[in-house]
Amino acid sequence: MASIHIEEVTKRFGAITAVDRMRLDLQEGELIAFLGPSGCGKTTTLRMVAGFERPTAGAIRFGEQDVTNLAPERRNVGMVFQNYALFPHMTVTQNVAYGLQMRAVDASEVTRRVEAMLAKVQLNGLGDRYTRQISGGQQQRTALARALVINPSVLLLDEPLANLDAKLREEMRFYIRELQREFGITTIYVTHDQSEALVLADRIAVMMDGELHQLGAPKEIYERPASARVADFIGLANLIAGQVTSNRDGAVTIASQWGEIAARGGSELGAGKDVLVCVRPEAFTMSEGSGAPGLRREGDFTVVTGQVRELAYLGSIVDYQVEAAGGLSLRVQAVAGEEFPPGSPVELRFPAHKTWVVGSKPVSGNGPSV
Repeated sequence: MASIHIEEVTKRFGAITAVDRMRLDLQEGELIAFLGPSGCGKTTTLRMVAGFERPTAGAIRFGEQDVTNLAPERRNVGMVFQNYALFPHMTVTQNVAYGLQMRAVDASEVTRRVEAMLAKVQLNGLGDRYTRQISGGQQQRTALARALVINPSVLLLDEPLANLDAKLREEMRFYIRELQREFGITTIYVTHDQSEALVLADRIAVMMDGELHQLGAPKEIYERPASARVADFIGLANLIAGQVTSNRDGAVTIASQWGEIAARGGSELGAGKDVLVCVRPEAFTMSEGSGAPGLRREGDFTVVTGQVRELAYLGSIVDYQVEAAGGLSLRVQAVAGEEFPPGSPVELRFPAHKTWVVGSKPVSGNGPSV
């Protein structure tokens, strides 16, 4: 087990900068998820930590050891690839044993450690099967066993659940987290799936355009996004434009074109600053409404009246699109129960502590930003 230190690391491919001055420290035993859209630099960073790519600038250390120019096989890294990279001509046992045999471990010790690891990942009785003869979930556990059996200092996982169906993927999230905690291995987990990152990680590193945009615990990343881009990428977000009218120790009043909004955050923002505020769909309390669409402030709450435009039943929740004043469109999620059909007048209330100032830069894409 080792800490990982990524120190001002840059990686360029010709004129393209894939990773730009990345700086990040992982504590021993910590699991950090690299989260971001395709092409953001997360896998390139992982490959530099593994030794498959050399940084253009900067350094990588495992504990006090500088591994920047060290070959992959000398880093004591366990790696699980997106496609698992299992040897099809080998059995499960042979796949798991391969790394130990390459390290010239005594044959009896190889047998002991492989059998123990297969039991740990619940593959008892499957050791003699070829990888084509086992399921996707069993292949994934075989790849995990092969990575863990060598007792690595660092575990690297590159979108290891991407090829599994939705139900199995959800099950394996908890399984991987349980294994990682049991072994206590410092782990980097690359994913573009927000749910995976939120479930698995001690901290999430949100990457965009080769840069680290925010680093924090899952709850912080979701509830206190550092920018509109992070808010828009992590889950669903209603982003409403406005202007700061007062700011007292982070209790912010925003004047929007539809009315006044109570918010939190942005303690450094003064009156007159153009901003966006983020309200998550589940932050709303929804009830039957009356009167014309509008938006008003009631103490530490903001109240919106409007009309349901569309709804989608998702099992435990109902997902609504609500049309309010002047073209303000809001995404609202409520616990399934009483439903409000399209055309219903509704009233939405949301508290200031769930309304977060994220800045003024607009985002691109198809989200509900207004």
